[in-house]
Amino acid sequence: MANTENVLIHPAVDNGIKRDSSDFSGGALSCHCTNRPVSIRVGAQTAHNHVCGCTKCWKPDGAIFSMVAVVSRDAVEVLENGDKLHVINKDAPIQRYACRECGVHMYGRIENKDHPFFGLDFVHTELSKDKGWSAPEFAAFVSSVIESGVDPSRMDGIRARLRELGLTPYDTLSPPLMDAIATHAAKRQTKPAPAQTRQSASPVPAEAKQSASPAPQRTPAPAPPAQESRSIFTRLLNKLFGR
Repeated sequence: MANTENVLIHPAVDNGIKRDSSDFSGGALSCHCTNRPVSIRVGAQTAHNHVCGCTKCWKPDGAIFSMVAVVSRDAVEVLENGDKLHVINKDAPIQRYACRECGVHMYGRIENKDHPFFGLDFVHTELSKDKGWSAPEFAAFVSSVIESGVDPSRMDGIRARLRELGLTPYDTLSPPLMDAIATHAAKRQTKPAPAQTRQSASPVPAEAKQSASPAPQRTPAPAPPAQESRSIFTRLLNKLFGR
């Protein structure tokens, strides 16, 4: 059995997960600056809160994972000192607005209307003093913590600790979110045009049929190996989230 002693995930969950309040309706988030902190208002309860192992999300010092949730972009409003905000990477699918001074990410916004999560902002509710935010539900992109410098030999213990906390570890997103991405992709697929009856085509003479050589048999292309399929899927996730 994997040893989970001294495995720290994130300060907000290491001592147990705090459950949300059923009547909670939002609150304020502030950056870490002591002088003119950036403050934003999130006017609704968040959803799909989770700890994330990707290399792009902001995380507090010493934490292996970040903790991030989503909320309707209409519920996010900059209250104070928005002049200190800047976008970390304007080419990334998620525009992460961070404080120029302390580096804390205040919210992430998607501007691409074709993105499956367009209309949702990503926020870090640990930046709020208000109590009652949605509790983390799972762990995403767990193996990506290795890219952040975590020794691969620690992964069994990390996954075991996540399970102890009730955070099922995934190397992508949770099944409901992956289903949402797949549903979005399926709806965008172009439907093939219906087959048309070739009534206007000239009949082929019988002698031509007899003299025609049989069509060569085509060997179906082999299916891509599992590793290549995973690589394609990884590229899709990178395109959607800029991991």
